[in-house]
Amino acid sequence: MKLITAAHLLTLIIGVCGDVYLHNPRGSNNKLSEQQNNAQNQQRLFDSQNNAAGGYQIGDNCKPVCQDANQNYDATVPGAMQGAMTYYQGSELYFEWVVQHGCGVGQNNVICQMILQYMCASDNPGIRDGTKRGNQNTAGGEQEPPDPTDAAAQELGQHESIEFYLDCKKRERNKGLYTADQNMNNNQGATATRQNPNGNNNANQRNGLECPEERDYYPYWHPTPWHDIAILTSEPVSRCEYYKNESQNVKAKGYCSKAEFNNPKTCEQGSGEWKEKDAWNQPAPECIGGMSSRDNHNGNARGGNPQYYLWKIPDYVEGRCVFRLRYNITTGDFRQTALANVKGPVTEDRTVEDFFSVDSSLNDPNPGDRRRSIFAGGPPILSQDPIADWLDLGDEYRLQLQVNTNQYGRTFQDRSHSFYVSKRPESVPENARIVNYNVRGRRGNIVQVYPSVEYDFVPQELTVEQGDYLHFQWTGSDANAKGNDGNGRQGTDRSNLVQVQNSEENVPLPLKKHTLLFDANSNPDDEEGKRLVQKFAYLDQGSVAPCDKDENNQNAKDNCKQLNGASGYFDGGLVMMKQIGTHLVASTRNNDFSNRSQKAKIKVKPRSLQALEVALLLLGLTALAASVAYVTTAVYAFRRPTSWLFSKRYRKFFPFRCIGKERLQRQVDLRKEWKQKERLRWEAFLEADSMAKTKSDGLWEAGSKRNSLQHGEADTKDKEQGQGGMADASKPALEYRFCCRCLRAVGLAGGQRLTMLCLLVLNLAAFCHGFIMHIDLGFEGSLAYPFAKGAGFALDMDLAILLLPTLKSLQTSLRGKGGRAGEWLPIDDPISFHIVCAMLVGVNSAIHIVAHILHMITITSAPPIEKDPLGLFRLSDTEQVSGASIGVQLASRAHITGILVTGLMCVMYLTALPSIRRATCCIARRCGGFRLFQRTHSLWPLVYILLLAHASHRFWIWMFFPFVFVAADRMILTQRRRYPAVLKSARLLMFDVIHLTFEVPEHFTYQAGQYIMLFWRGEWHPFTLTSAPEENQLTVHIRATDSMDWCSALRRHLTQEVPAEASGMAKPSGSVAPGTIVEYNKLELPNGTICCKAKPNSMSTEGGTSSSDKVSLDLTLTGRQDGSDSKEAVRRAKTDESESLFGGATDAPMPPGCVQLQLQGPFGAPAQRVWEFQTVMVVGAGIGVTPFVSILRSVQMRMQQQELLYASQGKSRADYELKSNQRTARSERLHGMAPPAADSFLQSDVQRDFELHSRKPRIRHEVAHGMHDSGSASESSRPRPDVLGSRALGSDLGSRLPGMPATPTSSLAAKVAEASATSGGASLLDQLVRNVIPVPKAIHFYWMVRNQQELDWFYDLLATAKQGPAQNRVEVNLFTTGEAELSSVKKLACVDHQYFGRPSWGRIFKGCKEKHKGEHIGVFLCGSPVIGVELARQSERNSDPPDLGENRTRFTFFKENF
Repeated sequence: MKLITAAHLLTLIIGVCGDVYLHNPRGSNNKLSEQQNNAQNQQRLFDSQNNAAGGYQIGDNCKPVCQDANQNYDATVPGAMQGAMTYYQGSELYFEWVVQHGCGVGQNNVICQMILQYMCASDNPGIRDGTKRGNQNTAGGEQEPPDPTDAAAQELGQHESIEFYLDCKKRERNKGLYTADQNMNNNQGATATRQNPNGNNNANQRNGLECPEERDYYPYWHPTPWHDIAILTSEPVSRCEYYKNESQNVKAKGYCSKAEFNNPKTCEQGSGEWKEKDAWNQPAPECIGGMSSRDNHNGNARGGNPQYYLWKIPDYVEGRCVFRLRYNITTGDFRQTALANVKGPVTEDRTVEDFFSVDSSLNDPNPGDRRRSIFAGGPPILSQDPIADWLDLGDEYRLQLQVNTNQYGRTFQDRSHSFYVSKRPESVPENARIVNYNVRGRRGNIVQVYPSVEYDFVPQELTVEQGDYLHFQWTGSDANAKGNDGNGRQGTDRSNLVQVQNSEENVPLPLKKHTLLFDANSNPDDEEGKRLVQKFAYLDQGSVAPCDKDENNQNAKDNCKQLNGASGYFDGGLVMMKQIGTHLVASTRNNDFSNRSQKAKIKVKPRSLQALEVALLLLGLTALAASVAYVTTAVYAFRRPTSWLFSKRYRKFFPFRCIGKERLQRQVDLRKEWKQKERLRWEAFLEADSMAKTKSDGLWEAGSKRNSLQHGEADTKDKEQGQGGMADASKPALEYRFCCRCLRAVGLAGGQRLTMLCLLVLNLAAFCHGFIMHIDLGFEGSLAYPFAKGAGFALDMDLAILLLPTLKSLQTSLRGKGGRAGEWLPIDDPISFHIVCAMLVGVNSAIHIVAHILHMITITSAPPIEKDPLGLFRLSDTEQVSGASIGVQLASRAHITGILVTGLMCVMYLTALPSIRRATCCIARRCGGFRLFQRTHSLWPLVYILLLAHASHRFWIWMFFPFVFVAADRMILTQRRRYPAVLKSARLLMFDVIHLTFEVPEHFTYQAGQYIMLFWRGEWHPFTLTSAPEENQLTVHIRATDSMDWCSALRRHLTQEVPAEASGMAKPSGSVAPGTIVEYNKLELPNGTICCKAKPNSMSTEGGTSSSDKVSLDLTLTGRQDGSDSKEAVRRAKTDESESLFGGATDAPMPPGCVQLQLQGPFGAPAQRVWEFQTVMVVGAGIGVTPFVSILRSVQMRMQQQELLYASQGKSRADYELKSNQRTARSERLHGMAPPAADSFLQSDVQRDFELHSRKPRIRHEVAHGMHDSGSASESSRPRPDVLGSRALGSDLGSRLPGMPATPTSSLAAKVAEASATSGGASLLDQLVRNVIPVPKAIHFYWMVRNQQELDWFYDLLATAKQGPAQNRVEVNLFTTGEAELSSVKKLACVDHQYFGRPSWGRIFKGCKEKHKGEHIGVFLCGSPVIGVELARQSERNSDPPDLGENRTRFTFFKENF
């Protein structure tokens, strides 16, 4: 009956005298103790198919030798054939073998499998080697079928049980197997196979008690007594999963209660019961690709080393066992595409490529009739010794192929002599490593022992750790052929072990230099070590037989010098390796220079910590560190009883009682005394503050909530905390080319074009460099690896650059340094540059990750290569990882850190999305919005630490200079003061905008357009200053709609909660009306903390809602107010009493109605560069007008300062206006980004004088405020421009000039006077004024608002700008983009042009270009990025080409970002 199963398709094996020989443990090849080189009975235990000369006789343990007086083997001597090896559970046993026809991955001549198996007494209690010599010692006896009584004879060896064999003989053979053209004997059951076609018809055909069908096919489909250890195959990818799943280790095997049936169907039809034998419930066998070895040269593998496999003996293996090695080889002629497989009607119908598909359908229907016949195609695929005109040269050129069809699919095997497995000694820890150290080989020269080998240690090169155990043990036979060459007594195997100085020498080391078994140098009196040296060198010969030191007869038993008095079996026991180093050993008997060598190397290295030990060590170190910290904290708390650690709440956690009650009580009393003093101080402070209060007369007015500034007026989250709300802008023209839009998308439109372009080029260059360097280094030439490395090289560069745009302090220091640096340094748009770098990081990371994943898949799909624990094969990196699973590959340091970095970066990218950062969705608001963005980005140091651990040394080189810059930035940031912010007033404007006014901290110097960082409630946020540097106050405008968590909380706190606390009122539930003003006073707490206290009942609601800071055009000579910025306050702000830039606030208690704020800065921004241009276009959208508010204020002040300088020399501006207007356009050199260069007089003397004194403390000149509570200004109260000269500065030139000392020195006044008095002095004076106090000649101001109500924010400022000295230079253009009714529109006197709808930027730029031909025009934006795209496009479009030279008109675009 044909058995249908996948397993029967396996193992079609090529025939040509292939052999496999097991060297360690000693392979028997059916030998027992025959005193000759060939096995006497090749059928004794199994069918090896090997050469009879292979194999090793069984080991002996006679005392001293199993020979008679004639040196013939004597099996009657006690110990004969009893030299079985004993291994311990958990020990490492090295199997060694050679195969004649090669095997392994990359061996292209054959397709093979090496199958390692074992069987123990638990599977067959009758396992034994037998003692009967001769050729009548076949297992089971000499009858067929074998008689159970004969099989039970102890002198006969036995591996498989007789029951197993009888069932095999009864069971019908698997008729679904491919048998080619062999005549199969169907009467012999499963003993008939293609390799054994006649079956076991008689005892002469039987090989022990093995089942031929089970031997020839793996995995077998019926139960087998053999347990699988490993499969080494040349096709691990396509075969291993099948082998592991079909192994009896994990899969139950079926059989019929009536042995003659071989499948469930026939079993039931024959009234039998189909049963299953349980799986062994052991791990599936390891299946890997074998190491490739050559054919036809005894099968040595790479480097001339034998094939080997390390088996760690499991704890469930015990008792007497035997090891089986099966060598299956097949040919590619069975593949569908093979030449032998394409002819004939049957073979042409095959659709399956795999040779596993070859089955009985391809059998010869007339077997045996086609021997040496003309080949005409299958079936079979190839007949016996086929003849054909294979070359198509003609019939006269026929050739015969050497094909033996019963070997065209062949199994070889070798088995060890039986050995024992016992439990490890109780004195050896369970986790201790035990390595079996053995000897292989037999007596004779290479010709006499071939295909066995001469003597050698196994393993020959071994590396262990200090504390590991070596089990020194070997066995030999006394039945070697008498004529075989060798040393010592004829026919005997003996080996000892001595240490030598180096592998080139042969003289043993003296005892005093011994290092292996004991350290003679450090412990020369170690008696146990000396005993071991003597035992291993002399093999305990004195205890076995008497020795004669004068005997020199090589065959004399008492010639102990040649180890003749030793037994063939030696067990040196377990020896712990203690001495670190490389130890070389040899055998004095067999190490016969120029004949044979028996040397080895044992390397002992320091013990490595196990995972549990590492965990315990870390735990111990942590506990130690915690203990030290605990003790240190306890000592600190005790010595400083005023600290919070010594409070009653925490004092109980420290063991203070051990120091004595009296000492402890003294410290407690000191704390009580200190607390009493502090209580009195606070009571006095609060009492004084309470007396200063005035009763509240007004009622708290609850206003309705104002509509938020929405509808597309969002700026970046950083900016929007203070500005937000931008008007929509024109979208780029649809007709603009796609490639240009792509370039603008990556930052190549507008400023820093050269920087962005260079960055892209550098990325491409880095990618190509990395790709080319690793083009041939990928696994099996995979291109995924060089792609990953190329992207990695680019990532190294991008990650190094990514940090630079975030260094605010360095950017601020670089701003205004002059030259054309702004064209290529991204200091004016660092956020965009940072985003571009982040995009490049994202793109390169995606390439890097995807390429590595593809490379890992390539590795996983490759055949796994046999492990090389001894390092004999010198596996390449590719071979070591070949076939490794994804999980194993991910376990490496690089992959673990890479996964962590990827996760953190993904979180950063996600939280940087506008919807998350601006908290425009409900999920983002619940998760923290901007706070979440800020906190995730604060993890960047962790990311770079992981990157340093992830990458190679190349990344360390890349990061050197960026880390230097980061350190420099942090140093500058540390030096930059953190000031306690003294709030003077908080005013609520329309649309939830708050106007905050602060006192100017001492030594706080800034420029118009710069911004500060404001700290409150643990967070720092940036806001542009709306005040001018020439004023004596700082102002900011903050858009604080309810959608902005931090800003809205600050608005409610300053305008509602704090005033209510100060007035003793309940916390308000509603909102206050626009126009509400809350005044604050500075308050210094007893602990030195500076805070701001709301004036009781100071909250008032004005009739207007505008920002009512009136800019006075009058300057007075008064000093700066510095009461709020005492040196002590600044010191506290800089020291640990304040917080770092991203730290939290102090926990000092504050009285009701107080708020504590801090500020830091100033920090540079692009808007501060307006002074570098003669003509500027400033564009503000919504609250984005804030930087230009400061600029317009400063313009008024600078114009007045120029008037004062002219007046000091008896001149007026009018004297120079006409000349100035008649001047031609400045040269291209003066149109650069730097301030225009002056002559040597100005540069060398005046400017140097300014710089020399710019670091001195300056006396500010108070700028009169026209802050009218009514919100309207009296025209009569404002000073007129014609009276400015009445406040002449005299010789001091007392006004504070940007870039020059507030109180100019006499040398400066002299220079001014000299410039006025010299020939052409008027022109020189004009140049001096314009270069020292630069003011643009034309300012085109464009403000886009949703409706006219938003103008109330800065209407007074605009009105002042149009009425002050700069009225002829400032052109105000207002665009109302929202819906408006014309009847409600008011004509604004301060606005030059008022429009409804969005600006037509193309028309505006064209008109500006016509009006300012030949000039370099600066375009500044603070608003939506959409507007920035259009402005950048128009700036580029309307700029003249460079070939026009100095007369060309060009626009340079700057946009505001935080």
